[in-house]
Amino acid sequence: MAAHATTYIVNVGGDNPPTFSPQTITIYSGDTITFINKGGLHNAKADDGSFRCANGCDATGGSGAASTSNWVASVKFASPGSIGYYCEQHGAPGQGMYGTIIVQPLVPVRLQSFEVD
Repeated sequence: MAAHATTYIVNVGGDNPPTFSPQTITIYSGDTITFINKGGLHNAKADDGSFRCANGCDATGGSGAASTSNWVASVKFASPGSIGYYCEQHGAPGQGMYGTIIVQPLVPVRLQSFEVD
């Protein structure tokens, strides 16, 4: 049985004060986060520099510079761990407009066999 990766949505801005919603999200290795700008000058930048996204992401040919456009950007997370991120215009690591992605490892599915009489 194959596992299916899931895409989760994080809304960016649109509030006063601007926020990421949800601010903290738990996903599994192989899942994707899609950031959607809901209004305002925003981006999403990882505390460790692993992604910087707005009109696409810097590492994938897009521009991670903060933008007021109705942008959508997706990031796939392959490795377990905790990744902090923030908007360069309205936050910093762990303060202001920031969020946390918790990536859990995939747990193998264990199939049991049964005898049929």
